[in-house]
Amino acid sequence: MDLEIKDLDLYELLEINYNSTREEIDKAYRRNAFKYHPDKNINNVEAATKLFHQISIAYETLTDPRKKLEYDNIYKAKIESKKRFEKLDAKRKVMKEELEEREKAAKQSKKTTIFTQESREAKIERIKEETARRRREKEEKLRLSDQRSKASTTHRPNSTPRPSSKQAFGYKDFESIVLNKMIEQERLDKEKWGEKSESSMEA
Repeated sequence: MDLEIKDLDLYELLEINYNSTREEIDKAYRRNAFKYHPDKNINNVEAATKLFHQISIAYETLTDPRKKLEYDNIYKAKIESKKRFEKLDAKRKVMKEELEEREKAAKQSKKTTIFTQESREAKIERIKEETARRRREKEEKLRLSDQRSKASTTHRPNSTPRPSSKQAFGYKDFESIVLNKMIEQERLDKEKWGEKSESSMEA
């Protein structure tokens, strides 16, 4: 079979399908031959002549049982090959889409990780700043309290009256008085005991 015929889709040229009858083939040929006859396409004679020639080859091949059988074997093989390629292309397309989705997900995951890391670092920095601020406030309060305490101690002698002699009497003075009384009582008891001893001896 001529190489030119093998490369052509004869059914498409006549605008019919694989299962078309002889009557349908004849009708399709007449319609397309009239439509693309060079005399009907004077503005594009060269293209019309080429197409008219291919239509004639298609009709001649498809109306000859032997040529049609030979062509149909080639045609079926091309259809099956086309289906395999389409299936393969579809599979490749799916794989490509899945790969793109995984790459997209990986990029998004990386962005999320970076954002989470930045958020964590920002949170830590915020806690540090808050802790430092509270420490400064506490130190300031202690400083002010210490200043007020010193100021109060400095002005206390001028504002507080000097205690009187009675107010100055303390625990040590009381202890001294009690001790003296105990010594005096012990002395009196000894004298009294001595007098009793002398009276007993005289008797």
